Amino acid sequence: MQDSSLLTPLEMEFIQQLTENAPAVAEPDPVLQVDAARQTAELLASCAAKEQLTIEAHIDNQRLTFTPHLVTDAQNTPHLELGIPQIFEEGSFHRAWRLQLDPPQPLLRRDGQPSSLAVHELSLSGLLVAQTAKASPPERFSLGLDIEDVEPVILQGSLVRITDDGLLAYELTLDEDSSERLQAHLYQQHRRLYPHAHSL
Repeated sequence: MQDSSLLTPLEMEFIQQLTENAPAVAEPDPVLQVDAARQTAELLASCAAKEQLTIEAHIDNQRLTFTPHLVTDAQNTPHLELGIPQIFEEGSFHRAWRLQLDPPQPLLRRDGQPSSLAVHELSLSGLLVAQTAKASPPERFSLGLDIEDVEPVILQGSLVRITDDGLLAYELTLDEDSSERLQAHLYQQHRRLYPHAHSL
C-alpha cells in the first residue's frame, strides 16, 4: 500500500522549523480605558480659576508650593501654567525658607546709598539684620534690597524682636510687585544652592 501523505518527512521537518522560529503573536492585554482626561482637565481648570489648587514638592526637609494659573494660548485653548513656588522649611514647625547672605548685604536708602542695616537672612515673610550704627534699632523701615535686578526691591519691615546673638528680626510687608520679585529672587537662589532639587 502506498503512503498517501502529501508531504515528505523532510518537508514536514522544514515546516516544523519555520513554525518554531516564528515569533509568537502576543495577545493584547485587557485594558480598562476610562475617558477621564476631559473631566480631570475641567476639574483642574476650575480649581485653578478659584485659586484652590496647589502642587507641592518635598525635597531635603523643604516644601516647594507651586500655584498653577489658568492661562489661554493664542488659539484660546486654556491650560495650566505653574507659577514661581513659595519655599518652606519643614521641621517641628513650618516657616518660610531663609536665604543666608554671606557676606551680609546692606539695605539701601532711596538715594541708593547703604543704610545702617545689613541683611543676614532673608525670606518672603521676614529678615534678620544687623545694625552697623550705634543707635536704637528702627521700629519700622522702608528700604531697598539689591537683588541684581533693574532696581532694588522695596522692603517694608516692622521690628519683631532682638535675637540672642543681637540680630534684629523684622516682619516684612510687601506690595504685590515687591512680593513677586522677591519670591522670584528667592527661587533663583534656591535653584543655585540646591541644583539637584531642580534637575530633571
